[in-house]
Amino acid sequence: MHSPHASRAGWPGLLLQPHVVAGFLLAWSFIIALVPMSPDYLNPDFPLQNSLANGSLGRQLQLLFLLLLAVWQCLRHPAVSLDTLKHSNPFLLLVLLYCLASTLWSPYPFVTLKRGIVLGILIVIGLATPPPLGGSRQLVRTLLTTLSLLCFLSLLVALAFPDVGTDPVLDHAWRGITWHKNQLGNAAAYAMLLWLYEWTRRDLDRRLCAAGMLLSLFILVMARSSTALLMTALSCAVYLYGNWSWLRKTRIDLVLMLGGLVLLILFLHFHFIATGRMPTWQDLTGPIAGLFGKSTDLTGRTNIWHLVWFSVQQHFLLGIGYGAFWLGVGGPAQYIGDALFWMPNHAHNGYLDILNELGVVGLVLFMLALLWHLGCLLRLMRHDRREATLHLAIFSIIAVSNLTETDFLSGTLFQNLMLLYSMMHVSARLARARRAPPHRHAPPPRDAAAAGRP
Repeated sequence: MHSPHASRAGWPGLLLQPHVVAGFLLAWSFIIALVPMSPDYLNPDFPLQNSLANGSLGRQLQLLFLLLLAVWQCLRHPAVSLDTLKHSNPFLLLVLLYCLASTLWSPYPFVTLKRGIVLGILIVIGLATPPPLGGSRQLVRTLLTTLSLLCFLSLLVALAFPDVGTDPVLDHAWRGITWHKNQLGNAAAYAMLLWLYEWTRRDLDRRLCAAGMLLSLFILVMARSSTALLMTALSCAVYLYGNWSWLRKTRIDLVLMLGGLVLLILFLHFHFIATGRMPTWQDLTGPIAGLFGKSTDLTGRTNIWHLVWFSVQQHFLLGIGYGAFWLGVGGPAQYIGDALFWMPNHAHNGYLDILNELGVVGLVLFMLALLWHLGCLLRLMRHDRREATLHLAIFSIIAVSNLTETDFLSGTLFQNLMLLYSMMHVSARLARARRAPPHRHAPPPRDAAAAGRP
């Protein structure tokens, strides 16, 4: 995709190269998701989640610019863009159409339409960035560079300007140059995973990878985000498990599955003998919650879930409308604020929020989109196991974290961007891998010395 005339055109020609445009689109959208563009976030009463999800005028203008740039990129390469669209996740496109269609029954059609347009913009950006318009590792390298720079700048700001880089309301946990400590924790969690990925690929100097992992771990600790620490452990475990060659050569998958089933049966058996009843939610979550200093009701989340369920029952099939529930004081969620004496910004469960806003129809379409993406990941493993496992680790972070947070289909929230871009990138990579001619493997060396070290 590199133009032969780029060197003649100089810097303007280089900047217009498809992979450069793709990198800019990705990097700037990540910056929009993580870095505040106004000092409002320093106000403890600032409605953080609604601002991130619904956006401000400045954020909307930036999204409009990125949309125009992405459309221009697609129009310059129509055949490639149409091919990427053809092989993209069909259920993701159906989810977008359904979100826009919910404008017809939403009590706030303008809000629903605006949220649907933002979702469409992000999908168009995802369409303009995967290979061959972007490099085969464009998403990974751009994300790694952006997050590492963000972590380093957050370190400097937290040390030099603690009034800005730490949150006094949350015991001075670090937030750096991001919106919130959890945002900084998410950035460090992904950076840790990506540096581990680069370590195993050995394309970069291992000393650089080690320094990157140490920085990411330090930021994780200072952000004091237990969720981010848990997601880091989960994602790194998934990635390492998928890439250990000795695991792939055994029936360890079957052994682990059967072993886990046996342990589950033994746990249920002994719990019933000891207590005379089956375990409750508190029994299951208590030890884990205690480990991270949380209560068994997940810091009040279960109370919110029960209240949201009343709304779900009112429009179980089609939902209230995309983005039409959590609208602050005076909105449909007012009864939840009255019951809790404070107003949440979401249900702290992405699956429940989709069910509430899009109904059973929307939730089924979204779950099919996730399953389609998972199937693409499994098929991509036949062609590039490391990259497929990396995206599987990212998928595990998002799927699990949405059990206690809401990122699914939530505007420009970072993890929503990650899911959308990963879906578009993996589909495009899989389509190219299938069309690539089979590799002709060289004959093995005669001795171990000739083989060398990988």
